[in-house]
Amino acid sequence: MPINFKRTHPMIRTKCSSPQRGLFLALFAFCLVLLASACGDKDAVVVAPNLKIGLLLPATGTAASTGESAAVAAQLALQSANDYLASTGSNLKAELVIKDTETNPDKALEQLKALYAEGVRLVIGPYASANAAAALDFANQQGMLLLSPGSQAGSIAIPDDNLFRLVPSDGSQAAAVEALLDHDSIEVIIPIVRDDVWGDGMIAAVTQLLVQEGKTVIDPILYDPTSLDASSLAATAASELTSTLAQYPASQVAIYMLSYAEGTDILEAATQHSECAQVRWYGSSALANSSSLPINSLAADFAKQQQMLCPGFAPDQAATDLWKPIEQALFAQLGRQPEVLALTTYDAVWLLLSAYRESPEPLDIEQLKDKLVQVASQYYGITGRLAFDSAGDRKFAAFEFWGIAEPGANYVWKAFGHYTNATGQLIIY
Repeated sequence: MPINFKRTHPMIRTKCSSPQRGLFLALFAFCLVLLASACGDKDAVVVAPNLKIGLLLPATGTAASTGESAAVAAQLALQSANDYLASTGSNLKAELVIKDTETNPDKALEQLKALYAEGVRLVIGPYASANAAAALDFANQQGMLLLSPGSQAGSIAIPDDNLFRLVPSDGSQAAAVEALLDHDSIEVIIPIVRDDVWGDGMIAAVTQLLVQEGKTVIDPILYDPTSLDASSLAATAASELTSTLAQYPASQVAIYMLSYAEGTDILEAATQHSECAQVRWYGSSALANSSSLPINSLAADFAKQQQMLCPGFAPDQAATDLWKPIEQALFAQLGRQPEVLALTTYDAVWLLLSAYRESPEPLDIEQLKDKLVQVASQYYGITGRLAFDSAGDRKFAAFEFWGIAEPGANYVWKAFGHYTNATGQLIIY
């Protein structure tokens, strides 16, 4: 199939928009990264002909929906990348070794050790921040490179370690949340927080920004994700609301819930307390586009009525012709809207393979890390610019605000707003 394309820095534009041709856009993006490097015969680089890449994702547990989307995206990217490599005459071929973290930090470390025992040194994942934190010391000690499509806890934004992340750290999401709360004239928040490295870090970042503005943050209602009691959490939130609403108008008060998919159970439990229906609710990136909420009619209806919005990292809007065809292909396979981390997973496969192929000593972890940073600084993936900051986290950030809509017989996730950190601009649709 002939494809007309041209390079219009920093993007590739084509005259086609079908899903099949859209997949080729990502191939050309990868190709241009190679061409942008110093001239020379890149096929002369000595690399192992069969590269095993670990994929450490939550196939089960509270982030299973994300894991499902990511697995499909990784396979799609791998097939495209291998097809491209074969078309160039390269003998390099990659394969994925997939391990389930079960959304559990201990299991994530166990599975990382299993990958190491199988000779895998390059890993996409872990996705959850608590899992990444649990795995990081082992990766540093054993010379394994972790490229996470989803972890964002600020506590593991550490310069010169072996963890790189294709989403920004939690400070960026906190700024997006602050902008939305300002827009909605919210002055008091009651947080319900998953008590782990992600939830604790996220509420700390949000609290710091809100307090600086003179807003009030009630002491968080913490919960252990391994022993969730949604009914108790909802009852505690209702009690907090009773005392808070005695001091402030309901229009200025909100529940801010930092959860994974278990947030669906909390929302369902909240329907049993009239106090919970008196204020706005806000969620987090780990719940946005989760498959669990739209299929729970009680929870979804409550989220819709309370106008709950959840910020999710957003691909660059200027790169829509790159990521939209991939998103459509994922939707066709999943039968639902994929989480945005599926798109960062797609980029992770291409970026890691590009850095590996370009590195003069790809089996030397320090040289490979240097090459990864260099390639990322020039790379424009399907989600936009992939450049890292000094801690190895994504430098440029935008967020979509997702909420529940009911356009027909079924509930669906729908984007209601957009925020760009570079400009501080919030747009509500």
